[in-house]
Amino acid sequence: MDGGEAWTAFSSPAASKTFKRGEANSRTFNFSAVERATYKNVRQRVQNHLFNKCAGSCAYCRRPVGHYGWAWHIEHVLPKSKHSSLTFSLDNLTVGCVHCNQWKGARIDRHLVGKILPIINPSLPGFTYSAHLTYVQISTDSLSFAKYSHCSPEGAKTYEKLSFEMLERSYAINGMHPPLASLHEKIERAIGVGLSAMEGQGLAELLFELKKSIYKIN
Repeated sequence: MDGGEAWTAFSSPAASKTFKRGEANSRTFNFSAVERATYKNVRQRVQNHLFNKCAGSCAYCRRPVGHYGWAWHIEHVLPKSKHSSLTFSLDNLTVGCVHCNQWKGARIDRHLVGKILPIINPSLPGFTYSAHLTYVQISTDSLSFAKYSHCSPEGAKTYEKLSFEMLERSYAINGMHPPLASLHEKIERAIGVGLSAMEGQGLAELLFELKKSIYKIN
């Protein structure tokens, strides 16, 4: 079992997991009830640890996540597909909202060579978010506004590659256009479902393109 397969088994424990390796090759792993219960317990503890460490916010965009915020995933700062030895390293795990997780996977993780990220790396010792980005959000009953400003090359790349401009626009839509806000929320949820399954990446990317088209509607 490689790092990606082990993470899948850890993330969604089941009595058995079958992983395809090539067109005609697959392997099935069986897990006892005790093993599944252990995985669930450890995963919950890891989630709680990361959530508290990040103060309930996405490590990249700093939007609130969780029950009263946006959907989120346990995020691998250095992708497990490129650095399998760090798959279960707590130092390489953080909180990533669905939006940032999707964009980072598509624009950063797939093309990363080595261990130097072009965007901010929240796992670095002494990392300070404000040294790279500032985030301001103002909300009233009828208006919502959010703005990011970058103050380092890594911050600028984060704004660009993780499409923070789209986040800024989505806040405006949510506050000013209820029908589009409702559609936007449904697409966000569907993207989350797509990202939760290994075979759902294509669906998530398609939905992301649909979401981008929302912002072009006048």
